[in-house]
Amino acid sequence: MGEPETDGKRQVKLWVVIVALGAAAVIFGGIWLTVGNRRLDREFGRAHSAKARHTKAWSRTNGLCRRLNMAGNSYARAGMYDSALTCYREVLRISQEEGLANRMAAAYADMSNVFDCLQMPESVRFYMNVATALSRLSRKSSKVIGTLFDQGTFRFSALGDYDSARILLEKALAESRDKGDRWGEAKALHNLGLIQATIKHYDSAVVLLESCAAESRDLKDAAGEAGALYNLGMLCLRRDRPDDARRWLLKAVEAAHAGEIVGKEADALFQLALIRADQDEYELAQVNVEQALKLYERAGDSDGVSRCRDFLYDIIEAQRWKHRNKAIDSLIEKYKHKSSTKAGM
Repeated sequence: MGEPETDGKRQVKLWVVIVALGAAAVIFGGIWLTVGNRRLDREFGRAHSAKARHTKAWSRTNGLCRRLNMAGNSYARAGMYDSALTCYREVLRISQEEGLANRMAAAYADMSNVFDCLQMPESVRFYMNVATALSRLSRKSSKVIGTLFDQGTFRFSALGDYDSARILLEKALAESRDKGDRWGEAKALHNLGLIQATIKHYDSAVVLLESCAAESRDLKDAAGEAGALYNLGMLCLRRDRPDDARRWLLKAVEAAHAGEIVGKEADALFQLALIRADQDEYELAQVNVEQALKLYERAGDSDGVSRCRDFLYDIIEAQRWKHRNKAIDSLIEKYKHKSSTKAGM
């Protein structure tokens, strides 16, 4: 009789121990997570909660920093580098006080661009490394990819430094594929294609732009798809392949129309009109110009409207006098050799 009682007591004690250990694990685990998160927040400037990140005060400060960045970029494009650096340093001061790591990263990246223009490679490297480090500390792969993409695009479109741009964009492409970021991949493919087109590596450019168009189509990104198709048309036009150019531009019109990308649809229609005028298809050219004109008016693009009206007048005159005037030849030649749309997406 004594032995069963002893066994029962032992079983109860074991159960109590298990429950106690489980409760301790839950309590101490919760404490560890809370303290650990706070420590990470303190060390890396991470917000304590999504709600805290989106207060009105935070939004105002973030917006102010963004506007200062944009002002600095305007000064930099105008060659007013001291004014640009002043704007960026003010962004750093404000963002450091408020713990806006992303804004700090953007300011450091912009400062790197300025020192690149000033041909100070050591400063370029220093500020670029800081920007990249801040982006990585955010633990968001998109920030790293975005920094690489922005730097590569800037070096290509603003500085004409194609080798450095290609290296940075290829890194952005590799990072995007590694992280499964298909949007970043499409953007990098697009601008790498433009670089290859600019340096006349046309076959490589076609492959890259076609890949971008296909990726954008899968992502339901009408703007990206239309942009890539448009640039494929422009590339064929520069290579004196008007029939191929027409095929790509028609696809660009379809993609832009489906996605209601008014500006890109108008651009593609205008280019189609040029090709058709060059091939003496004046009636079709007139139709395309009139369509483009309406879209430019809808978009509020005064330059596009003016361009269409001038071209429309030349087409009507050519039909009236049964021969093409010099204005049409000049316009066709201008756009045939014009570079593809600037980098970006």
